[in-house]
Amino acid sequence: MRGNTKHLVFSACVAFVLFSAFASVTSARTIYVPDDYAKIQWAVNHASAGDTIVVRDGIYYESITVSKQLTIKSEKGPENCIVNGTGSDVFTLEADGIRIEGFTITGGRYGIYILSNKNMIINNIISSNNFDGIHLRDSNNNGISENIIRSNKWNGICLDYSNNNSISNNNISLNDLGIELYHSNNNSISDNIISSNNWGIFLRYSKNNSISKNNISLNNDYGIFLRYSKNNSISKNNISSNNDDGIRLSDSNNNSISENIIRSNKWYGIFLSDSNNNSISENNISNNDYGIYLWFSNENTIKNNEFINDSLFVDDSYGNIVEYNKVNGKPLVYLEDESDKFIDNAGQVILVKCKNITVMNAEIKNTDVGIELLQSDNCLISKNNISNNDYGIFLRYSKNNSISKNNISLNNDYGIRLSDSNNNSISENNISNNSYGILSNSNNNSISNNIISNNDCGIYLSHLNNNSISNNNIISNNWDGVSLSYSKNNSILNNNISSNKDDGIWLYHSNNNSISKNNISSNNFHGMILYKSNNNIIYMNNFINNGDNAFSYNSTNIWNSIEPIKYTYRGSKFKNYMGNYWDDYNGSDANGDGIGETPYSIDSDKDNYPLIERFENYFMPTPAKIFDTGRPENPYPSISGKFIGTIKTNKKIIAKKLYTYACEGTGGHTEHALICNSTWCAEAKWKGYKEDWMNISFNKTVILMPHETYNITIVTGSYPQIHHTSSLKTENGWINCTEFTDANGNKYENWIPAIKLWS
Repeated sequence: MRGNTKHLVFSACVAFVLFSAFASVTSARTIYVPDDYAKIQWAVNHASAGDTIVVRDGIYYESITVSKQLTIKSEKGPENCIVNGTGSDVFTLEADGIRIEGFTITGGRYGIYILSNKNMIINNIISSNNFDGIHLRDSNNNGISENIIRSNKWNGICLDYSNNNSISNNNISLNDLGIELYHSNNNSISDNIISSNNWGIFLRYSKNNSISKNNISLNNDYGIFLRYSKNNSISKNNISSNNDDGIRLSDSNNNSISENIIRSNKWYGIFLSDSNNNSISENNISNNDYGIYLWFSNENTIKNNEFINDSLFVDDSYGNIVEYNKVNGKPLVYLEDESDKFIDNAGQVILVKCKNITVMNAEIKNTDVGIELLQSDNCLISKNNISNNDYGIFLRYSKNNSISKNNISLNNDYGIRLSDSNNNSISENNISNNSYGILSNSNNNSISNNIISNNDCGIYLSHLNNNSISNNNIISNNWDGVSLSYSKNNSILNNNISSNKDDGIWLYHSNNNSISKNNISSNNFHGMILYKSNNNIIYMNNFINNGDNAFSYNSTNIWNSIEPIKYTYRGSKFKNYMGNYWDDYNGSDANGDGIGETPYSIDSDKDNYPLIERFENYFMPTPAKIFDTGRPENPYPSISGKFIGTIKTNKKIIAKKLYTYACEGTGGHTEHALICNSTWCAEAKWKGYKEDWMNISFNKTVILMPHETYNITIVTGSYPQIHHTSSLKTENGWINCTEFTDANGNKYENWIPAIKLWS
C-alpha cells in the first residue's frame, strides 16, 4: 500500500509540473492597441509579464512606463506608427527584458529612458524634438540596434553609469551628440552610421569600451572624443570629413586606436592632449590638416600607420615610439619633445627644440629636407636611408647629436649640413652622390669613419674651429676631398683622401690646423693646396701619385711634428722630428733613421724631416688612453651635489678608477659614480679618507667604445673642482652636463665635476 501511495504522489507531482508549464505558455497573450485598449499605457497596465503588445498604425500621444517584461511592437513598422511623448519621456523601461520595436518616437524629453537591464531596442525611428533619443541610466546588457536616431536636441544615445551594452547598426544623425558614454564601461559600439552631429561619439570617465566598424563622417565636429577615459578600443572605423578632429583624446590613457580610415577631417586626424601610453597602429590617415598631433602626451606608440598627404606633429611630449609608419606628402614634426623613438618609418622628419629623440631605419626621399634638427640636442639619427632630397640631414643650432650609420645619397645640395651646430658626432655614414657630402660652419664636431664618395665636394668646412675629421674614406669626389675656409684649430687625422678630381685637401685662409696620418693619393690636381694659410702642423702623411703633391701660396706652415717622437724603424729605435712621406722625394737617409737628410721643397715652404717610407712603417708606442677633463681655470663656485650627464669618446677607453680633482686645500672627492649603457653598468663607491682617497675603483672594468654615448652619474662630496660649461671637449672625447643638483637643491645645466677615468 505504501508503494502505491508513493506512485500516486509522484504521478500527481509530474502532472502539476506539466500543467504549470502548459498554463505558463498558454497564459502569454497578444494584446492589440487600439482594439483591446485605446492607449498603449492601458495595454501595459493590463498585460502580464511575457505578453506581447501589438500597436496598429496611428499617432499616440502618451508617456508610457513599462514595469514588467513585455514585448511592445508596431504592427507594420515605424513609418506610420508614431508615439509622441508631449514633453515627457516617451517610453520608460523599469523592468528587465523589455523589447521595444518598430515605432517612430518623438516629442519627448527622453525618447526611450532605460532604468533596467537586458532590454532590446530595435528598428525604431527616434527623432525630432526629443532631448535624448535613448538614455540609459544604471542599465546593463541592453541591445540597441537597427534604429534611426536623428534630430534630437541633445544626445542620440546616452549611457550614464551603464555597462556591457551593445549599440549596433544604427543610423545616428543630426543630433547635438551622436553617442555619449559617461562612467560607462565594457560597452560595444559597432557598425553604426554616425553623421552630421555636433559630436559623433563622446566618452567621459569610461573604460574598456569597444568602438568598431562605425562610419563616422560628414560634418560631425569631432568624430570620436575621449576625455578622462582609458583602456578603450577604437578600431576599423571610417572617420572622415568631420569639421574638427577625427579622433581626440584628452587626459585619456592606455587606449588603442587601430585599423581606422581617418581622412579629410578639417583639423587633426588624431589629436592627443595630456594622454599617455596609447597605441595608434595600422591606421590609414590621409588629407587631414595634421594626421596625428601629440601635445603634452607621453610614451605613446605610433606604429604601422600610413600617412598620405598628412603628417605627425609631436609637441612638448616625451618617450613616444614612432615606428614602421609610411609617410607621404608632409613631414613628421617634433616640437619640444624628449626621448621619443622614430624607428623604421618612411617620411620626412623635423625636430624643433627636442632632446634625446631617436630617428632610426627611416626611408626618406623626394622632400626638401630629409631630416631637419632645429635647436635640438642629444638626438640619435641612425641607420636611415635618405635620398633624392634637397638636403639629406640639416642641423641648425643643434648640439650633442649623433648622426651615424646612415645612407645619404643623391641629394641635390647637401648630404649633411651643419649650421651653428656644435659638439655633434657624424660617424659611419655612407655619403655619396650629393652636391656637398658634408657642409659645416659649426664648431667642435667629430666627423669620423664615414665613406664620403662621388659628391661634388667631400667635406667643406667654413668659418669654424676645433672640429675633428678622422678615419674617413674620402674618395672620388668631383672637386676637393676636404676643403677648409677661414677655419682654425681643426684636426684632420688618419683619413684616406684619394682619387678626388680636384685636390685632396684645400686650405683657404685657415690657420693652426693639425693634419696627420692621412693617406693622400691619386688626387687629380694637388694632394694638398694651401692659400694664405699659416701655422698648420702637417706631419706623418703619405703623399702618393697626386697631380702635384702639395702647393703652398703665400703660406708658412710646419711640415713636421712639433716635438721629437720616439719610434721604431726597421727594428731600431730612434727619436726625431717626423715629417711626411713624398713619393717624389729623391733625398738620402745616411744614418738609417728613416728621415731624409735634405728637406722636401713645397714652393716657399718645406718639409725638413721627410720620411723615407710611408708613415705606417714607423712604429710608435701607443699612449695610454684615459678620459681626463683636466683642471678648470676657475673651479669656483663649487659645492657637493649630484651630476647627471653623458660621455662620448673618440678612442677606446679602458678604466678601472675615477679620480676627482679637489679644490685647493679641501678634501674634494666623489662619493659614488655610475657609468652605464643599455646593457651594463659599472659602479664605484668612496671608502673614506684613507690611502688614495681621491680615487674610487669600479666594480668592473669600464670599457668605453669610440663614438658611443654612455650615461654617467657622479655624487660628489666636499668641494670638487667644477668646469662651468654644459659641454666639455677633452683630448679623447666629450662630457656633457644634463643636470647638476647641489646640496642646497639648486639645479644647474653647466656644472661638470673635474675627473679622470684611468687604470
